[in-house]
Formats: sequence, C-alpha cells, structure tokens
Amino acid sequence: MKTLCTSDLHGETYLYHQLSELAISSSAEIVVLGGDLLPSIRQIEQCHHMIPRQKDFIDQFLRPFLKGLIETTTVKQTFLISGNWDLGYSHLFERPPEGVIDLSSRKYSLGDGHELIGYPFVPPTSFWPKDFEKMDNQEASWPSQPNPSFIVSPDPKDGLRPIDPYIYLRQRDTIRQDLVPLCRSSNYQRTICVMHSPPFGTQLDRIGDGQSVGSRSIRGFIEIYQPLLTLHGHIHESPEVSGHYFDRIGNTLSVNPGQFTCGSKLHAVTFEMENPGKTLHHTCFSDAG
Repeated sequence: MKTLCTSDLHGETYLYHQLSELAISSSAEIVVLGGDLLPSIRQIEQCHHMIPRQKDFIDQFLRPFLKGLIETTTVKQTFLISGNWDLGYSHLFERPPEGVIDLSSRKYSLGDGHELIGYPFVPPTSFWPKDFEKMDNQEASWPSQPNPSFIVSPDPKDGLRPIDPYIYLRQRDTIRQDLVPLCRSSNYQRTICVMHSPPFGTQLDRIGDGQSVGSRSIRGFIEIYQPLLTLHGHIHESPEVSGHYFDRIGNTLSVNPGQFTCGSKLHAVTFEMENPGKTLHHTCFSDAG
C-alpha cells in the first residue's frame, strides 16, 4: 500500500499543493501528516491571534484541500496528528472531511493487518504554546521556559490562558507514562507509529548546533517494542544537520522528512507499507535502499 508522509507544513499553502501533486505522481493510497499543520505565530505578544487564524485556515483552505485530496487523487485515507503549534487542531474535526482520520493519541487498524498509532506530544520546548508539551520523564532536563506561557482557554471565545510552565508541566502525566497504555499492540512487526517528536540521540533530532533534543521516552519505547516503522517531524533542520532523514533503532526504521531546508521544495517520503525499508523515497534526499 503506497503511503506518503510529511510533517511541519505550518500553514504554507504552496507545500500543501506540492503534497497533492506528489500524491498524484506517486499513486499514494494513504497520506500521513505528522503535526504542525496550521499557521503558527511565534511572537508571544501576538499569540492571542493564533487560534482565530488557525480556524480561518482550516475553514478556508485545509478542510476543502483534504476533501479534494480524497476526491481527485488515489488517496483513500488521510491520517493526522497535531503538533505543538496546532492549538486550533480540534476545529477541523468538528466537521471532518470524509476519509480524514484524527490519529492524535489514538490507534487505527487497517484492513491488511497494519496498525497506526499516533502521539502528538513533545518534550518541553522554549516556545510559548504548552498544550502539546509534556515532561519526557521525571529525570530529563528542560530548556528555559517563557513565563508566562499559554494554553487554550476553556472559554468559547478562542482565548488563551497564561500559565506558569514549570508548575503546569509538572502536573501533567509524562510522555513515558502516556506511551505505556497507548502503544500496546498485538503485532509490533506490523505497527507504524506517527509521533511528532523524534527519538532522542538519533540522526532525526539534531538542531543547528548538532545537539539532540528528541524524546528519550519515545526512543526507549522503540528500543523495547521494535515497531515496524516510526514517522516523526518537529525538528525541521535535522536531516540537513545530520545528513540523514532516517535511522535504525534495532530493527525499527525511524524517519523524519524534515522541512524548509532545501528552498521551497516539499520534504516528504513515500514508501510501500509492506516493506518500507526497501521502498523509502525522499523528495529531496537519496533513497534509503
């Protein structure tokens, strides 16, 4: 089953149009979008505009785009997870297009025996949105936090609520605690995990200075359970910094396509779900082989 995966499009419509073209040229049947799909505002002074802006993007572009992807290409299903900037993500699923499936913190069994597992949370970053951040585990260090940071307010006016990130994050379950119940599978050899954060200490989680900033808990999960394939994003520059968009942890193939590092060309991968290691192809870099 031909599968197309990309991540971190951040509301850039030209990347979405390239995604549609790639779906057609590759005859993809499944599309996986690995988080940070919506426009983001990094300036904390303008953060209160982000949810209305993201909802407008969903209504005016993303919902019609996803509907068209199913209607005009070979794509039968599109699976999505949120990323750490996607505060308005749930708005899409108030009226989801047919064939579009929310995989955030969920499992989905395909008819051929493969299972997809989605996990959107990332370890604490130095950015202000905290809804999709969690402590990696009780021991891992954090970068310095903007204080106050913000989370989505429960009021119906698309507002944000200021929080002390040090208190807020310590009150939440950790990534390690989340993964234990979520990632139980009957057959890991046919399991594909879609996780916004890459695993720590790999070719997939390197920032500009070469430092690894991925999740230790996600790496630990992969080391123990050895799923067939894991798909990641979040660290846009990692393939350029490390020189690799895939890595192996034991028998598991792990992939981070990257984004925004070769001009205006979409970073994405395609592969046959039955044998991803032999069929993995990147739009910018050499094949995995």
